[in-house]
Amino acid sequence: MSELKTTIITPGGGTAAFSHALLSVVRDYKFSTNLAWRIFIRDTKATFRGSFLGWFWIVIPTLANSLVWMFLSGTKVVNIQTGDVPYPVFVLTGNLLWTAFNGCLLGGLGVLGEAGGTLSKVSFPHEALLLVVFWKSLLNVSLSLLVIPPFMLYYGTPFHWEMLLFPVGIVMTMIAGLSFGLILVPIAALFSDLSRAVQLASRFLFFLTPVIFPLPAAGLARKIMMWNPATPLIVSSRAWFLGGEAPQVAMFWIISAACLALLIVGIALLKVAMPHLIERLGGG
Repeated sequence: MSELKTTIITPGGGTAAFSHALLSVVRDYKFSTNLAWRIFIRDTKATFRGSFLGWFWIVIPTLANSLVWMFLSGTKVVNIQTGDVPYPVFVLTGNLLWTAFNGCLLGGLGVLGEAGGTLSKVSFPHEALLLVVFWKSLLNVSLSLLVIPPFMLYYGTPFHWEMLLFPVGIVMTMIAGLSFGLILVPIAALFSDLSRAVQLASRFLFFLTPVIFPLPAAGLARKIMMWNPATPLIVSSRAWFLGGEAPQVAMFWIISAACLALLIVGIALLKVAMPHLIERLGGG
């Protein structure tokens, strides 16, 4: 019988710890991917086991939120101009992209909360948990995406080649949310107030992001929204898919590159801090 692998954690320099963490991600990639897939399938089946509507529960939040704004716009309670793009298609696409961003943000932030008990008992590559969060969010977005084509056909929204860039926009928006959530995990694991604060802030961030309305052409609102890193991601992705708004291509790629770098730093930081977090979680 082969001997069990023993890992000895000793004090060391910060640079060496981060280098070891990143190398372990590459070394354990195949195992962590297989493990993440098994956890994802298990959790997905458990979520909808015994549910009458089943998978439709994934679509309901995005659709319900969009229908509320369609009603408000249709009854002129709010007057939102979206140019040549029909507002129902506009708001559905915006809510889809917000679901991609916010789902990964909150999922990444709470990655230790769901697996706290397992982490203190079983040793496994912790990046597998991040893959599970990403795949769960991707499943939600993919199923919600199926709602949009019928509306596009009904309102006569034209199809064009730039729509092929829309999946890239979705993935980068998800990576942005995951990177922001992940970088806060070590603090959120120690202080639960942070998780509650981020969840509360995300409700206000929804209205500071051009999800249900176009980016203002000028004024204070535009300046505030341009400081929001999610703005170029959502505006560009929606413009590629529907047209109408001017895509902010340069800012899209700058923020995407920054979020990829932030994700790498967040993964390394999580793996370095994980032994201490597990001790804190286990002792709590």
